[in-house]
Amino acid sequence: MIEQDTPPYTAWMTQPKQPPPYTDLLEALQLEMDPIVAEIVRDVAGPGDDLEELAVSVRAAAESTIVDLLRADELSGARISRLRFAGSRAAREGEPLQRLLDRYLTSGWVLWAAATGRPTGSRTAVAALGTALLKAGDAAAAALSEGYAAVEREIAARTGAARREFLDELLDLPPSDPAAAARLARRAAHFGLAPNETSRVLVAGVGRELEDEGPEILRVALTLDRPSRSGDAALGVPIIATKRGRLALLARASWPGVAALERVLDELAGPHGWVAVEAPPATSLVGVAGAFGAAFDALQVAERLGLDGRHTADDLLLERALLADERLLRAAVDRELGPIRDAPRNGEELLRTIDAYLAARQNLRTAASVLGVAVRTVSYRLARVEGLIGRPLVGDVALRLSTALLARRLLGDVAGPAAGRRRSTAATRRGR
Repeated sequence: MIEQDTPPYTAWMTQPKQPPPYTDLLEALQLEMDPIVAEIVRDVAGPGDDLEELAVSVRAAAESTIVDLLRADELSGARISRLRFAGSRAAREGEPLQRLLDRYLTSGWVLWAAATGRPTGSRTAVAALGTALLKAGDAAAAALSEGYAAVEREIAARTGAARREFLDELLDLPPSDPAAAARLARRAAHFGLAPNETSRVLVAGVGRELEDEGPEILRVALTLDRPSRSGDAALGVPIIATKRGRLALLARASWPGVAALERVLDELAGPHGWVAVEAPPATSLVGVAGAFGAAFDALQVAERLGLDGRHTADDLLLERALLADERLLRAAVDRELGPIRDAPRNGEELLRTIDAYLAARQNLRTAASVLGVAVRTVSYRLARVEGLIGRPLVGDVALRLSTALLARRLLGDVAGPAAGRRRSTAATRRGR
């Protein structure tokens, strides 16, 4: 039964030199630590945990909390420092942060349950203890998380530099240097890669230049490193680096973190969107450089076209082939589209109309809707085009003009209405 107290809790708060009103409650709990510790262990124990070792750490956490709260209504500075150290140690040992937090936060509510279950105790004491335990739990969680995050950043920065150096050497590996290949093969094992194992190579752009030591790369590395902390270390941690201002990723073929990568790219790119291209699988480390080259070439094409989402390099083979000789491609565009573009008036409008018409599968009404004009206007413009080129806009003529318009966008001369259509369909490819 809870006894009535005269001085209110708020009054006690203004007198910090007095002993906390819950002193008697906590001193009584110190005599009942065995059942309290047993209950905490039952709640937080996971498969394979050493229960005796867990009981020791749980008891230390609960007793330290009691000792601190007997002195004041919040954790001491020394206790906060010890909690930061505990968070740092857990990160170095690969223990998940959530399990660490569970041990400390569970200690608080078990202590609270034990205190409120006692037959006597003043209302002020119980209220003060509840507030103190809440404050202690918040402070403990903040200190543990701070220590854990600091080590995560340190590990990511240190291992990230080594991974970037390895990837740089791998991408610069001459195809006819067996000694260099053998040396890199020996180093690959340190990064969870096997010399003759199939690898995934992916590059991504987020609409701005990325730097090696930039916070974006650290955030990606930390995010993608977390799956390995769940215990599936056999899948390895991807190598993250920046190349030519883009994000480059190398991982084992079985790496399952593509969804996590897309989420962090969403965060980095924001409303501007991102685009990523994955190369055909590299069947050995020697093939990684070629796979990266294919992915990067395709990424540049995707960026020119204004695509977003995830693609494969093979999705853009046609566009890459067209850009193999840009000088020749520009001459072909001038040959096919020059008479229309250089028309006495509204040449660019005529090209936009052809583009919309062909993208709409030669449907006048759909093209008019895309352009925001009347159907009669579209018909008039198409008639003008046929007069300028001297041929009907059907069959091979339509195919050649469609290809020339695509080439014009690839060259960066214009972004026609079809670009928006390609952008929307790109999103459907993310699930690949």
